[in-house]
Amino acid sequence: MTIARKEREQNHRIAFELMIRQLGDGAIDTTLFDADAVPFAGQILRTTWEELTRAEYVSEITKTRYRLTPKGWLLGLELVGASQSPEYQERLGKILAALKRYVKGRKESAVVELRRLAQESGEPEGWIFNIIDSRASSSTGSGRVGAAWFSNERGRLVEIPVDFNLEPIDIASSLRFQHQEKIQELEERIGEIEEDRAQFHCPYCDAEICGIAGEDFPNHHCYVTYEQFACGYMTADGHEEAPCPYGPKWPKLEEFEFVTKENGDLWICYSSPKTERARRVQGSRGIGRTKDEAEEQARQALAPNKK
Repeated sequence: MTIARKEREQNHRIAFELMIRQLGDGAIDTTLFDADAVPFAGQILRTTWEELTRAEYVSEITKTRYRLTPKGWLLGLELVGASQSPEYQERLGKILAALKRYVKGRKESAVVELRRLAQESGEPEGWIFNIIDSRASSSTGSGRVGAAWFSNERGRLVEIPVDFNLEPIDIASSLRFQHQEKIQELEERIGEIEEDRAQFHCPYCDAEICGIAGEDFPNHHCYVTYEQFACGYMTADGHEEAPCPYGPKWPKLEEFEFVTKENGDLWICYSSPKTERARRVQGSRGIGRTKDEAEEQARQALAPNKK
C-alpha cells in the first residue's frame, strides 16, 4: 500500500517533535531514540525512519535505535518553533558572549573545555555540545567562522578562532532571515552590555574597579577623580597614573635597582626605581633564606605579566 506524500510529511514532523521533546537539553551524540518503544512505537512509520536516515537527519545505531544528527537537531528546533523563541535566542546569546570573551583582545585562537563553558554560561553541557556540533555559532556565506571542536577532542575541547565574529549567525540554511535578524539584534545588545561593563574593568587585564575617590585642587581650580583597579592600575580623570602589570607601560626589571641586606638569619631585598615610569609603580620587597632567594622574590613581584 502506497503512503500519500502529505501523510509522510506529517509523520516526519511528528517524529521531529517527539525526538526534540525527548532530547531536551541532552547531547545528540548520547541520546538514542528507540523506534519500537514509547512514544515512537505505533506513531512513527518505518518508512519515516528510513527517509530521515537517508536524508542524514538521523543516524542509525542499530536496526531500531537512532540519534539526531547536527542538521537534524537544527531542523527539529525550527519545526517545533524553538529556534524562533525568545528563550532560545537568550540562551544562544549567553553561549556566544562566553565564546567572544575568550578571543577579545587576543592575537591567537583560544581552546576551552566544554564543561568550563557550561559553568561560565550556566547552560547544560549537552545543549552546548549541540550548539558546537551543529556549528550554530557560525555564520555562513560571509567567510566568517564560528567555534568548532578542537582536533579530535569532540565533546571535550572547543576551539574559538581569533576572527570569531557573531554577525550574522546562520544556524541552518533552512532558517528564515527573520530569525537571523533577531540573533543579530541580540548580538548588538550583548555588545552594548560589554561596552558598559568595560568602564568598570581594567582595559589590560579586566580586573575590577575597587575604588573611586576625588581630590580638590583649589589653587588650580580643578577637581580630579581617581579610579583604582584591583591590579594596581589607576587613572586620574581618565589619564593613567599607575600602570597595569599586564599593560605596555609597565616598567622592565632593568628599570629597578635591587639592594639586598642581611637581617639575622634572613635576607631582605628592596627595589629602587631608576626611571620615571618605574617611580609610578609601588616598590617590592623580597625575603629569603639566601641573598639570591630574596632578590628573586623582589624581581618576581615587579616582573611584567602576560595574558
